[in-house]
Amino acid sequence: MEALLKTLRTSLTALLLIMCFGLQAQDEPVKLISFKIKNAGVNVKGTFHEHTVTVRFDENDLANAYFEVKIEVSSLDTGIKGRDKHLKKSKYFDVASYPQIEFKSTSIKKTAEGYTALGDLRIKKTIRQVEIPFTITALEGNEKAFKGSLNIDRRDYGVGKNHLIMGDEVKIEIHYRHQPG
Repeated sequence: MEALLKTLRTSLTALLLIMCFGLQAQDEPVKLISFKIKNAGVNVKGTFHEHTVTVRFDENDLANAYFEVKIEVSSLDTGIKGRDKHLKKSKYFDVASYPQIEFKSTSIKKTAEGYTALGDLRIKKTIRQVEIPFTITALEGNEKAFKGSLNIDRRDYGVGKNHLIMGDEVKIEIHYRHQPG
């Protein structure tokens, strides 16, 4: 019995070590654009799987730095196909008329917490200036990981109307790894 317990303890310890080291070794997503909104009091999360990101960034030359992001709205994924189909209709994103969401920075400034990209966010036919605070983490070589987020009011962009169940504020998160060429 004691030998069995010792074997079990050793196996569990090994499993925990593998899990811990495995979690530490996992890379961050290379490109991830996700969102979160409350619906009926519950956080609904989603991702846009298809997008392009163009980056020119040198912390010593912010005057010439820029970000351009193009998101294919048809790649929206909340994990529920029926909801995704509904959100792509004209009442919400109107994918048939507006297949992309775009962000183009107009300037980038250094802040105490990292940086802020100021720029134009276009969703459907509405363009609004937004600020996206972000941080940069140096990775291997000269690769960098950018993480940023912003909150928007979906109604400002004509994505749905006033709604008792659906929240108005949407949190958008961007994770991007860049290897300067």
